Amino acid sequence: MKIFWSLESFEIDENTAVGLGNFDGVHLGHRKLITVLKEESKKRNLISTVLTFEPHPSKVLFPDKEFFLISTLDKKVNIIKNLGVNILVIAPFTQEFSKIKWIDFVNKMLIEKLKTKLVVVGYDFTFGYGGEGNAERLSMIGKEKGFETIIIPPVKRKGEIVSSSKIRALIKEGLVEKAEMLLGYPFCIEGRVIEGKSIGRKLGFPTANIEIPEGIIIPAYGVYSVIIKIKDKVYEGIANLGLKPTFKNLNDSYPVLEVHIFDFKNTIYGEKVEVYFLKKIRDEKKFNSPNELAEQIKNDIIIAREIIKDTFQAKYSCNKG
Repeated sequence: MKIFWSLESFEIDENTAVGLGNFDGVHLGHRKLITVLKEESKKRNLISTVLTFEPHPSKVLFPDKEFFLISTLDKKVNIIKNLGVNILVIAPFTQEFSKIKWIDFVNKMLIEKLKTKLVVVGYDFTFGYGGEGNAERLSMIGKEKGFETIIIPPVKRKGEIVSSSKIRALIKEGLVEKAEMLLGYPFCIEGRVIEGKSIGRKLGFPTANIEIPEGIIIPAYGVYSVIIKIKDKVYEGIANLGLKPTFKNLNDSYPVLEVHIFDFKNTIYGEKVEVYFLKKIRDEKKFNSPNELAEQIKNDIIIAREIIKDTFQAKYSCNKG
């Protein structure tokens, strides 16, 4: 997959089929769109091209409103790459860009720059100044301008429409297994292993402290069964996400993600790892003593191993990007 980091830098001679969207999380709805894009571009001998935006438009359009992403840009790029499109264009989304009228976007970006002969969008996609452009307008103007438009209807799982906003809400509530149902893979936080206070080691359960990327949605505080991917190898474990209330003097306003990796003794400081959240085991709570916490961790590990045995081993490889 070839990546262009702006529309200005885009330069190819062939005509394209373009899939438009923000693709945060690259969930099942996005995957349906990209699958249709690939299939239809092959039928028409077009170059399959995904056009997305960075940062997410909501961050630019509503800077005072709290907004968190499901995936980092690196994660999004890797997943889209693994889905097998020819080209990915990442257009910088600025205040100036947001003021482009929808018809100018069609004429200057899609037709003139991208040489588009087919556009694939979701049913709820909007674009252009004030969000005046939408799927229906694309379809209508395409008939005049010489390109086709395919509109992807809502994708549902167990009667629920798949959407990034719904997935964010589920993750925030700690309902990571329900979020997985809509994502198509377990929610993941990727970050580097940093040095911590070695509290887990003193309790008999050494942990890797993961640096949480800025701007990423985090699950509700608590203990989770997890899978950890390190250098393309997959390990089982348990994670605590929160403020460590048992150790008052260590409390911080920003949460800490600690992962105890089962049967693992290697030193991985500085390594970039991926933590896949399978299921919440319990809420974070304050214990009366470190020993009481250590006993609880033993029970948590037993539960986590059972969850992983029943779910992960049968279903996941975590090698999805």
